[in-house]
Amino acid sequence: MPEAPLVMPKMSMTMTEGTLVAWHKSEGDEVRAGEVVCEVATDKVDMEVEAPADGTLARIVAQPDDVVAVGEPIAYLATAAEDLLAGLFDGPAPEPEPEPVPTAPRRVAAEPAPPPAAREPQPGPTPAAPARVTAEPAPASTALRRIAAESEPGPAAPTRVAAEPEPALAAPARVATAPTATPPRRVAAVPAARRVAAERGIDLATITPTGPAATIRLADLPPPAPRRSRRAVIARRMSASAQVPQFVVYRDLDMPARGDWTTVFLRALAGALRRHPELNAEWADGDVRRHDHVGVALAVDTGRGLLAPVLRDPDLDDRLAERVRDLVRRARAGKLTLAEMSGGTTTLSNLGGFGVDAFHALLSPPQATALAVGRVQEKVVPVPGGIGLSLRCTVGLTVDHRVGDGADAARLLASVQELLTL
Repeated sequence: MPEAPLVMPKMSMTMTEGTLVAWHKSEGDEVRAGEVVCEVATDKVDMEVEAPADGTLARIVAQPDDVVAVGEPIAYLATAAEDLLAGLFDGPAPEPEPEPVPTAPRRVAAEPAPPPAAREPQPGPTPAAPARVTAEPAPASTALRRIAAESEPGPAAPTRVAAEPEPALAAPARVATAPTATPPRRVAAVPAARRVAAERGIDLATITPTGPAATIRLADLPPPAPRRSRRAVIARRMSASAQVPQFVVYRDLDMPARGDWTTVFLRALAGALRRHPELNAEWADGDVRRHDHVGVALAVDTGRGLLAPVLRDPDLDDRLAERVRDLVRRARAGKLTLAEMSGGTTTLSNLGGFGVDAFHALLSPPQATALAVGRVQEKVVPVPGGIGLSLRCTVGLTVDHRVGDGADAARLLASVQELLTL
């Protein structure tokens, strides 16, 4: 039974690689078409991979936490759903016949005049013949016959050729001697090898075949590039963030008496960005590009690492707290959709629950802002006539300096403070 590769799927237009999270099946297990066999993760979402056909999970080549390029095999499925070798060993296809060459030129080249002893003498041409050729060119067939006749030895032939060269002589000679191009032969390869080679940009003509009838098998292809750990994906994204000129502005904010702090900050940040659209933007094509919506990517700590699902226009949602709880639950269960992982225009990260007082959040390009929220706690503050206690939280606003300046960040935080106390 042939083996078909189960490859890393492309789950979005920008996806180039994915991380193998977990296998739901083991080698040797029977699988049905549409049955979940494993989970993979991108930098945006975790997704389940289904078996494309009935069969047996023959080999597993990617292990949990392996980072695999899109189109590379993660396992092999033994299946009879498709005969991968069909038609490959039926014998070579017949060579294509060259295009026919015009009849007249072939006669000129292929039928040389017989030697003088083997033919009867031809009567000499009349003096008017050269004038007729020059003034009224004969049709191609007539001209070619005349050329053949004139090329035969005879007393008048050298004189006529020297005095009046036949204009049609060069064209037939070129047609007769032109080489016929031979189309390149198609390299024999099993469909799986041909598909993987196309995905990885491998020229099959450079591969040494080991299969029957000089056929290239999947095992003949060079091994893929070494797989990296999942941290390598995060490292790549954060390295891109480090290329962005960014700064941080800190401020202690007075907090309301009670509330779900994540929900409170989501609503306040979205409302503040709506008031300051110059920061609800990104740097693209050498200029600032503003967004027509507010999308807050909420950093969620999961067992598989950090995910940042997006809440669109959270300041306009009357049931925001319920929506946030559902989103966090599904993020930790790996049940987010691709739509929920796109459309972010800013990021909110809250480490207050871990006892962190303040921190600096890196930008997630192309977003121009990120708000880092610390612990909400009572702090000693000056009050008229002495000191007192106030419920406060230290936040840090990171800004892409190409999009905004320090004063812009200060104004945005002032709006956040105003919205928190409404």
